[in-house]
Amino acid sequence: MFELEFAGADDAAVVAAIEDGARAEAAAGARRLAAIGELKRRRVLDDDERARWACDWWDCAAAEVAAAMNISSRKASGQMRIAVALGDHLPAVAELFGRGELSARVVGAITWRTQLITDAAVWALIDRAIAKRATRWGPLGEDKLTSAVDALVLEFDAAAVMASKAVARTRDFVIGDIEDEAGTTAVWGRLSAADAAVLKKKVAAMVATVCENDPRSANERRADALGALSNGNDHLPCACESPNCPARQSKPTPKSSVVVNVYTDQATLDGLQNTAPTTPAPHTSTPAAPAPETRAVPSSAAAASRPPSAGTALLSGTEAMPTPLLTELVRAGAKLRPICTPEQDCEPESGYRPSAKLARFVQARDLTCRFPGCTSPAESCDIDHVIPYPLGATHPSNLACLCRKHHLLKTFWAGDWELKLLPDGAAVWTAPTGHTYTTYPGCRSFFPDWDTNTGDLPSPPPVETFSTDRGLMMPQRKRTRAQVRAARIKAEREQNNSPPPF
Repeated sequence: MFELEFAGADDAAVVAAIEDGARAEAAAGARRLAAIGELKRRRVLDDDERARWACDWWDCAAAEVAAAMNISSRKASGQMRIAVALGDHLPAVAELFGRGELSARVVGAITWRTQLITDAAVWALIDRAIAKRATRWGPLGEDKLTSAVDALVLEFDAAAVMASKAVARTRDFVIGDIEDEAGTTAVWGRLSAADAAVLKKKVAAMVATVCENDPRSANERRADALGALSNGNDHLPCACESPNCPARQSKPTPKSSVVVNVYTDQATLDGLQNTAPTTPAPHTSTPAAPAPETRAVPSSAAAASRPPSAGTALLSGTEAMPTPLLTELVRAGAKLRPICTPEQDCEPESGYRPSAKLARFVQARDLTCRFPGCTSPAESCDIDHVIPYPLGATHPSNLACLCRKHHLLKTFWAGDWELKLLPDGAAVWTAPTGHTYTTYPGCRSFFPDWDTNTGDLPSPPPVETFSTDRGLMMPQRKRTRAQVRAARIKAEREQNNSPPPF
């Protein structure tokens, strides 16, 4: 289609189509945000008792946006904030966006950098000022775009500038970045000067415990030393191949109290083990890594015929792992535990809490939270009875992984949100509007030949009538979301008004 549509067009027509497409895309984005803003206006009631629920009106509306757009609730909440800013405070900017004269990127920067403004008169002034200039901001890079918006905010309301000095007075430690490559994770942060000095000396001392034949670079040794330190070790195991390494003989075996789950299929493990040396290597390239437990799902004949270097391995069910790294984990003694698919005619378990075997199956099947667009790893989710226990059995056809937010949504917003689980693990969600959204087990994307059908849900045993009113059990907020946001904005404005500490 792409090649044929413009095959006979001249260059000018092709470029014109690009321009038209960019404007149409922006206009469509503006229309979507207008709809999101209207949904927020209808759904979010700040004076209702549920405004203090841990899963409040905002969360309920964000869930609808997330399901409709197939994005995470966090991203949906961000879309709602942009929609509110445009609808309530920036009508002139919204008009330009609706005509396709501003991109979503520019609009996102404008709404983000103006969020500390609180005065209606200032909003009106800055809206008009931005509308006069914003059409020229498209080519700007991120830093210059931010500076352009900040310059206008500074002109009309200096206390509303999101000052960079706030970064210097805060401490943070971040693990993970969207640009991380498979097998590695970015780590960065800001410590107090004293803590940083102690950490620097401790890492240097650990690096010095390896022998001179350690094959890693200085950078790699520092990174591995920090990993060893996080597991409670006081030394860095040497990675040389010598059986007589003096550093290894004088130090105890590295320890770890953390288990990291790796999901793969049996065919991949078989291929790796068949090509591995008969004598396990004494150390791997990541000797300080947490103790891994490899969970193998059943393989099909097609999977078993793959070459040894092929296959699929998932770290904690969400991050692809290169098979060479999996090889190192297996050679280093990673514990292997097969995941057994429950038989279709299996009996439900008697208790409320699923057994370890059943929990492993449900987590491996789902891999993430089963709400549309949610990417929370199954290991950090609750295993929920879709039909509440004891009316619903503790059976794989009645269990699904839900993050705490969506667990609360499903449980306490019943009547607005409904969930039905099918025998093959497909989860069918019905939104307050009647729209339905189906999510499929995460394992389908990585292990498509694994049959996860667990049969029809057995009939529940006879139980006494009990109340399903759980409103009193919902965790409560001390302050509403609106109160928390107002307090945060007030605090940041006050910090911006404070004189510098020098």
